[in-house]
Amino acid sequence: MKRTAVAASIAMILAVVIGGGVASGQRDWFHDHSDTGRLVHILPSPELVPRDTAHTNAPAKPGLHVYRASYGFGNLRNHRGHEIPFAAFHAIFWNGTVANSAGSQGYSTLQAQVDAFGSTYSDGAAYSQSDTAADYTIITQYTSTDTISPGLVYLGSTVDNQATVSTISDSGIQAYLTTFFKGHPGINPSNTIFGIYFPHGMQITLQGSASCSAFCGYHSSYTYNGIDVKYAVFPYTDCNGCTLSGKSASDILTIVSSHEIRESVTDPDGTAWYDQVGYEADDKCAWHNLYQMKRGGKSTFWVQPEYSNGGNGFPGAGCVVPQ
Repeated sequence: MKRTAVAASIAMILAVVIGGGVASGQRDWFHDHSDTGRLVHILPSPELVPRDTAHTNAPAKPGLHVYRASYGFGNLRNHRGHEIPFAAFHAIFWNGTVANSAGSQGYSTLQAQVDAFGSTYSDGAAYSQSDTAADYTIITQYTSTDTISPGLVYLGSTVDNQATVSTISDSGIQAYLTTFFKGHPGINPSNTIFGIYFPHGMQITLQGSASCSAFCGYHSSYTYNGIDVKYAVFPYTDCNGCTLSGKSASDILTIVSSHEIRESVTDPDGTAWYDQVGYEADDKCAWHNLYQMKRGGKSTFWVQPEYSNGGNGFPGAGCVVPQ
């Protein structure tokens, strides 16, 4: 994700920051650059980042609970950039292979699971300590330049018929989206996050890393016809670098989706909310205290906690798990 030069430099120099202390000399796995040189904010493979494997899943305790952040330093800071005020999510499946891949939580296909997840991710209620379904609405605390709505509109899914190729770059993904918009003139890209789900064996490449070996997803933006288009990239997570014990590829994909959707809203252009070393809200809580939403269709969907700055009567700063 795009940052100011100063913030990007600080993040790269300090590298991974764990539990409020800097682990100097380690690589910053949360940032890379696209093939065009744009700073991209990635969700690294759980195999690469230091984490408390004993607490991959959150304890089952009713209510809102706060856990220590694993990455970054300090609270999120408001850098006065734009948020997405009335966000929508549109899922795009690269082809039928990925759309029809196996689902979980009682869903026969990934498309059916993503459709149900997208429709239930937000309960539309104001964030409060009594809301045990504040999986998405917790981000309303990061309202500033734009007022973040507690509702996330799910616009449904599109199954494309693109050929599965070995690799695609970030600029290739942008070119694909431009073609997609031209072929679907009724779609308005404003305020919408386009989540692109790629099939097994298709690798997404950045300057210094590739999907599955180094990262499991990212979000970014580019300009199309004067519109700031927000998109999230979801490689198929059946690879060793993006697996967790006891969770299917489709479970991992809802976890990664929860991460990228929220960050796309709170920091769509890398100019809004991140901490003093450049980590966004979901980065700080990546791959630990994962939990299952209370809302959902046949069963509940796996997601990750969101970082909260705390205050105003809400639980203290940290990674919030509503159950």
